[in-house]
This record gives sequence, structure tokens and C-alpha cells, in this order.
Amino acid sequence: MSIFKNKKLAKAYILFVIIFYIVWILKAFALNPVLTQVIEKDSALWFLVSDGIIKNLCWTLPAVLLIKKFDADLYIPEKELFSKPADWKGSLPLFGYVTAYCVLSSVISHKGFYFSTDGLIECIAFLFVGITEEFVFRGFLLNATVTEKNQKIAVGINALLFLCIHFPSWILHGEFVNNFINLGFISIILLSIFFSWTMLKFRNIWIPVGLHMLWDILITLLN
Repeated sequence: MSIFKNKKLAKAYILFVIIFYIVWILKAFALNPVLTQVIEKDSALWFLVSDGIIKNLCWTLPAVLLIKKFDADLYIPEKELFSKPADWKGSLPLFGYVTAYCVLSSVISHKGFYFSTDGLIECIAFLFVGITEEFVFRGFLLNATVTEKNQKIAVGINALLFLCIHFPSWILHGEFVNNFINLGFISIILLSIFFSWTMLKFRNIWIPVGLHMLWDILITLLN
């Protein structure tokens, strides 16, 4: 039994995934080294160009175009996904849980409250990451496969795809093996499931976007 409503959506999904990962691998291993020769790595301008301009062109724009094209075939239609008033009051406990978890984890790890200003510039990237990653992975990829009957399967597939997008960065930073040995990859899978669940529950993309931004910022500043 296919997880897609029709063959056109299935072909678009598969083609997008293939092109998307190829482009992202080329960006990580070919474009980034060139970019560092022009812009200082990890500077404010670096994050604006790399995560603001390039990532939005490679991630957000194609995802939005696909959402518009296959609007009638998606689990949550475009208008509801983007324009439905977000239930911020109903989702407030989730933001509280994320904050409490990050703070408690930091306190346990550092044996006291810890806050680092070293990652403040990096937070510029997180203003875009929440949008780019949620639009792609939840807005289109999950939305194109999920139904009332196959939610667990669709969320699981989405979590694996979300995990894979982190591989180029882990390889470049020499963290690939360690993230599997120390089971760090599990947190990525759980986060993907969490973000997927919030989108399906609230039928709105902006709540998982906000939660994603909050997580990234707190993890960077508190750990």
C-alpha cells in the first residue's frame, strides 16, 4: 500500500529528496570551503549568507513551491498550514517543557546554572533554521505522506530523513561515529517525532517552527 495519494506526488517526493540531499552534500563539502575564503567562518555574515540566503533558497523556496503545487494532495492544506491562527495558548506548555528540559539538562551537566555568550552569533542561524527545516521536513515531506491510518509510519520515515540531513555536518566536524556510539543520534530522532507530533496536533507549521528555534537557541546558550 502506497503512502502517497497519487503517483505524481510520489515522483515529486522522491525526486525532491534525491536532489535535496545531493545539493546539501555539495553545499557542505564543496561550497562551504569556497565560502570560508570570502567570509569569516562563524561570523554574523556567515550565518546570514549560509543559513539565511543559501538555506532558504535550497530548502524553504522549493518546499513552499511543492506545498502549493500539491496542496490538494497534502494531509494539511496550504491555507490551514500557514494561515490558520496558531494556538499559542494551547501550545504554551510545550514551550515550557522544552525550556525546563534544556535548563535542567544544563544544570545537571554543569553542576549549576550555565550560560555562554559564545553562541550568541550562532543564534542568528537559528532564526532561519526553524523555518527552513520545518518547512521541508514537516511542511512538505511529512505532510505529503501522512494519513489518518499511517501516522506512525510517516512520522518514522520523516525522523530518519531528518537524521540523515545532519550527517554531512557530523562528518565535517568529526562527530559522525561519536554521535552513534554515545547515542546522540537518538535525540535527533526524538526531536523530529516531537516536531512532527506538534504539527499534526495543531495543524499549523508555526508552532513546530517556534519550538525548533527555541530548542536550538537554548541548547547553544546553555550547553
